[in-house]
Amino acid sequence: MKLKAFLAGLAIGLSAIATSANAQIFVGSWSVDQGPFWDSVSVAYTGQEAAALLFGGSASSYVISTIDSNPINVNHMSWVSVWFAGSFGDCAGFPCGRQVGESFATSTGGLYLNPGDTSAYVYDWAVGPEFTNYAFLANPVPEPETYAMLLAGLGLLGFAARRRKLKEAAAA
Repeated sequence: MKLKAFLAGLAIGLSAIATSANAQIFVGSWSVDQGPFWDSVSVAYTGQEAAALLFGGSASSYVISTIDSNPINVNHMSWVSVWFAGSFGDCAGFPCGRQVGESFATSTGGLYLNPGDTSAYVYDWAVGPEFTNYAFLANPVPEPETYAMLLAGLGLLGFAARRRKLKEAAAA
């Protein structure tokens, strides 16, 4: 019985730690066209940089997906608009966007300024809800539920130890 209680407590505690270490938390989404209008000189944002701009923190804290808000479906891609997209063979017409890696950007000195430049946050070619990026925190702080699971595991270990001591005292 002692071994079972110990193993149960250990399993709950370890699963809580493993769950919190690998979790990705959905923080929000945006459509590429929610950015500044293309005719003003705009910053050329990667998907991660756009997430940091919109939701706070640093770009490296985020993972991006073009699929949906489910952390299981994260594909580490982002939608971008490409300056003069039609002339680069990406599109047959307007609207259009390109899927690229979440940290990808082509820019002119960091700006969305010349043909071929890309941005995950600019109103240009990628217009509409089909060009939505989903942002997730890559390594979030463990949630209260994680701590509760860890404490439950430790509580089971304590309960098993107390029960053992009571049995030993009764036998003596």
